[in-house]
Amino acid sequence: MGYIRHCERNLGDKMTLKKISRIAVFSALCIALRLAFGLFPNIKPITAIFLSYTLFYGLGEGLLVMVMTMLITSFVLGFGPWVLGQFISYAAALCFWFFLYHPALRRIKAAGKKQLLESLGAGLVALIYGIMIDTYSAVLFGSPVWPMLISGLYFNLAHCLSTVLFYPLITTIFRRFTTYEENL
Repeated sequence: MGYIRHCERNLGDKMTLKKISRIAVFSALCIALRLAFGLFPNIKPITAIFLSYTLFYGLGEGLLVMVMTMLITSFVLGFGPWVLGQFISYAAALCFWFFLYHPALRRIKAAGKKQLLESLGAGLVALIYGIMIDTYSAVLFGSPVWPMLISGLYFNLAHCLSTVLFYPLITTIFRRFTTYEENL
C-alpha cells in the first residue's frame, strides 16, 4: 500500500523545471545510446537506464523517459505500428519492476545479495519485455506466436544478459548522481 501512495504522490507532483530538464537530459542520453548501440541487436543499456531511472525518480518520470526515447528514435530507426508495442511492452515491464519485483527486494538487507538479485531481476524484466514485444509482433503481423518467440530467443537472451551487465554500472552512476543532486 505504501508504494501505491508513493506512486500517486509522484504522479501528482507538478512538473518543475528541474524535473523537465532531468527528463529531457536522460531522454537525450537514452536516444544517443540507442542509436550508438544500433549495430548490436538487443545489446543496449537503455533498459537498465529505464529501470534505474524508475527506481530513483518514480514510475511516472520513468515512463516519460521511455516514451520520449522510443518516440524520437522511431523517427530515425523507423516508425510504424510496432512502436505502440514497444510502449506497451516497456510500460508493462516497468510496472512489473516498480510494483512487484523491486518492493520484494526491499526486504533483503545484505547489500551484495540485493545488488545481485536486482541485476538478475533487471535481466528478467528485459526478458519479459522481449517476450511481450515478440508476442505483439506476432499478433500484429498475423504469424504464430510460438515460432516468433523461439526465433527471438537469442535476441531476448542477449538483451537479458546485456541488461544484467549494464544494470550495476548504471545504478552506481545513478546513486552518485542523486547524491550529488541532493547536495546542491
